[in-house]
Amino acid sequence: MSTDASSLAGALAVGAAPFKTDLSIWLQAMDTRLEEGYAERVAPLAQVVLTRFPHHLSSYQRLLQAAWQLKRWQEGEEWGRRLLQADPGNPLAWRALAYADEQRRLRASANALWLRAFESAPYDQEIRSGLHRTSLDPANALMLDGACLAALYFRGCRWQHAAAAYRALMAADPRRSDFPLFLAVSLWQLNAKPEAYRIARELTAHHPYMLMAWVVVNALGDVDDRALARNPLASLDPDGDYVRNWLGLPYEGRKSAFDITEREAALLPERFGELASQAPGGQQEENRKN
Repeated sequence: MSTDASSLAGALAVGAAPFKTDLSIWLQAMDTRLEEGYAERVAPLAQVVLTRFPHHLSSYQRLLQAAWQLKRWQEGEEWGRRLLQADPGNPLAWRALAYADEQRRLRASANALWLRAFESAPYDQEIRSGLHRTSLDPANALMLDGACLAALYFRGCRWQHAAAAYRALMAADPRRSDFPLFLAVSLWQLNAKPEAYRIARELTAHHPYMLMAWVVVNALGDVDDRALARNPLASLDPDGDYVRNWLGLPYEGRKSAFDITEREAALLPERFGELASQAPGGQQEENRKN
């Protein structure tokens, strides 16, 4: 029996304080449910995490994927909107909003949203299909524009090219928040610290949930800046999972652990379920089911 399992068994058997478990366990479990086609089982796991971290982006992302698999477009739209507050370049979030509008037969609005998704991930097949399907000019709908090229440079870690592209895009459309954000990250990676810090700090002042702006401020700021960034980072991406896996950047957050109840432990039978059912409370719950 593993140390985790032994500790949980003891805690449940004697009615001790809840067992402390690592956040990564719950994220891995959500990924497993998605990969195995059990998307409906993701929400209860995500709820355990969101009870402790209400703005946890990696849980939002997995809920968005689950909603897409289950064709729950309204739920997907909700999680997509939440994600875009923190990551305005998230292609799956734009895809969710676009498809929700398309289902409402709002073709023009859907097309504009599909375009935003396309600009973030121009070679994603579902996004390409959506943009083509809603365009009034299908023959030219999939032509790469400056935003597409900038995204490809960024995802390919071609920081010099990305920075130049985002500068030009900012000049053309200063209203977009994603352009300065990705410029700041590109400059940070290029070691252009003063300008990267300045842009990121301005973004945090107007967009308090913008994750990567806080990451840059935390990396380049002084002691006061790091103290200011601590709470947003701990709330949005405490262990760095979102930055590493969804944005593809090298980043180490803090290992995050939290207490779970007996009922919550039973949601992960591959790790805790049998032990939970053996505990006095768990046995009572099992009897009630029978």
